[in-house]
Amino acid sequence: MRLAMLFAFVLVSVGSAAERHWQTGKWIDVDVRRRMVDFGPGSSPFDGGRSSAPAMRAMADQRVYVIETDTLRLELEDVVQVDTRSIDAVVGLPVTFALERGSVYVRDSDGVEHKLRVTKKTNKPKS
Repeated sequence: MRLAMLFAFVLVSVGSAAERHWQTGKWIDVDVRRRMVDFGPGSSPFDGGRSSAPAMRAMADQRVYVIETDTLRLELEDVVQVDTRSIDAVVGLPVTFALERGSVYVRDSDGVEHKLRVTKKTNKPKS
């Protein structure tokens, strides 16, 4: 039973990746900043401060990326543990990506997909 469920999950995961609408663009900007992030119990703003557990804090790398195409400009964010390897983005080089709702999937040089959060999406005026 578990093996069948695992097999079904793998098929769905592979199927959704194959169905993505892949596009090409160019890396326009890459920026990395260190900041404190809240995580764990009590970190949710949805409990209205009723949680008695203190929020846990840690340093994180906030990576901000910008991708442009002829018609679109995407500002993306990835917040990861300090010194954790992420996608290697080089300003001026091409990038393969798929936009899905509030996320962008980016393929690296090895074909591995990385999920980034869209913070701003701007349609460029037609020339």
